[in-house]
Amino acid sequence: MITSTDEAPHALEDVDWGLFGERYWERRPARLRSRLPVGIDRIHALTVQACAPFRAGTRFWVMPDVRFLAGDGWLRAPGGKLPEPTDRTLDDYLDRLDSELAGQGYLLTLRQPLLLDYALWSAVRDAVDGLWRQVGWPNLPVVAEILIGDRFTQHVGATEEPTHAALTWVLRGRMDVRLWDEGNGPPPASVADPEQDLEGVRTLRAEAGELLYWPSHQRHVDTHGERCVALRLRIPVDRRLPFTELRDLLADLVHGRQGHDETVPYFPFGPGTRVEEPGGVLPHLTTLGQELRTVLDGEQLRRTLRIRWAALRSAAGLEPIPEPRAGVVLTPETRVRRTGEIVRMPDGHRQEVWAVNGHVFTLPRAAGNRVLEALPREGETSVREVCAALGAGGSGGGNGNDRTVLALLDKLYRLRGIDVLEVPAE
Repeated sequence: MITSTDEAPHALEDVDWGLFGERYWERRPARLRSRLPVGIDRIHALTVQACAPFRAGTRFWVMPDVRFLAGDGWLRAPGGKLPEPTDRTLDDYLDRLDSELAGQGYLLTLRQPLLLDYALWSAVRDAVDGLWRQVGWPNLPVVAEILIGDRFTQHVGATEEPTHAALTWVLRGRMDVRLWDEGNGPPPASVADPEQDLEGVRTLRAEAGELLYWPSHQRHVDTHGERCVALRLRIPVDRRLPFTELRDLLADLVHGRQGHDETVPYFPFGPGTRVEEPGGVLPHLTTLGQELRTVLDGEQLRRTLRIRWAALRSAAGLEPIPEPRAGVVLTPETRVRRTGEIVRMPDGHRQEVWAVNGHVFTLPRAAGNRVLEALPREGETSVREVCAALGAGGSGGGNGNDRTVLALLDKLYRLRGIDVLEVPAE
């Protein structure tokens, strides 16, 4: 149910994404009553796990990314200020911080932590599935963040050019967000000051059990109240973003054709080197242009984009994705049930791409139809029945056809596309 920004929250309900899409999406900010996709206890366990590699110091180019801010800056070596296994609960951790920081405000941020916990990843994906069905599926990864703050104001959202819309579930405490429309030009320096009543600045306040939304053309300043915990999804909306992604993909494909020794590609220069001579700048650029033209006209680019889109669509934009789970022993009597969404996309005349929870593989198209018929979305079936439906012997491993079916079922189980009823689902 949708409320105005001045209405207090009551009972938590699922958001009416259809109504949201009509009223708010890429139009104006909103504060919504919302059922929370995750719980505090699960958040604490995930935070402890994500922070473990960072206790020895900052790590770069890894996910999840963890940062701890206190006072006026980012602590490059937060060490013991990060949660530890000895902190049994989130309150234990926050009590310890209060004593160590002597009342100083702080903010712990975890970027892309959901890849460590499939249950959380799946719950968040389910929470936004209805939104994507209304406004379209993301064509670039959505950035998930966990924010744990205490009396801290974060200004970075006002200094960067806005390119993403945002959904922020307040799981605990209170958060104030001051918004500035990019159409009004750069924000004033005092945009973060809650005491300043500025024309064009709008403040949204959310308590636990509420969801804040603002469109991609809004700059923002977050003020975290005491022991505030929030989950934020940053949704890529700016039309320039896919071109940057495509540029990087084209560069990778061209380098893949030419070969690359990871050195910086300087062009020849100096006495005796002429622009048009063999080995000169112009032949290098001409060759590069020819390779790029070949990539653009070839099937590899289209197939790469198809596979990329199928994977992203099946993950509902939530990448990076969790690792597959361990397999189980399947027997003819093992009963299975299809539980995950399977995204199918043609891949040539006879093949198709299957994507399950962000993982992709290929199957013959005719076999794919029979697999889905043998694994109904509702109800359960046995491995023996699936083998029989697919033309295998049904003995559960006695011949090559059986082994092929068992391998497919094992893959679907590990990717969480099916569940084995004797094994508790995650």
